[in-house]
Amino acid sequence: MPDPRRTRDQRLQLALGTYAVVVFAVLWLGFAVGLVTGGQVFADAWAWLNGLEPIARIAAWILFLPIAVGLWAWNAGLPTPAMAAIGAGLIAWTLVAVGSLARSVRRR
Repeated sequence: MPDPRRTRDQRLQLALGTYAVVVFAVLWLGFAVGLVTGGQVFADAWAWLNGLEPIARIAAWILFLPIAVGLWAWNAGLPTPAMAAIGAGLIAWTLVAVGSLARSVRRR
């Protein structure tokens, strides 16, 4: 008989991996749309995020951390090397998230 706790843990890992991949898919799709529109989407999204009430803003930062980091970096006016480092970090973060989901699927 399978251990119910292990099955629950596997479902949780699969759910979290799927959530991460969805967040990163939105991040990269939004980045592509933002580049096509000249960056106005980034400014609008940043203004919306900063316009939230404090508790809602904290929740949004927690739920959508990679997207919030990307918006912050875009709007912070950082030098090119810093933007490149943040971009590389987001790419690495994406690969880790996708790898996590792939491992969860293989374990099932």
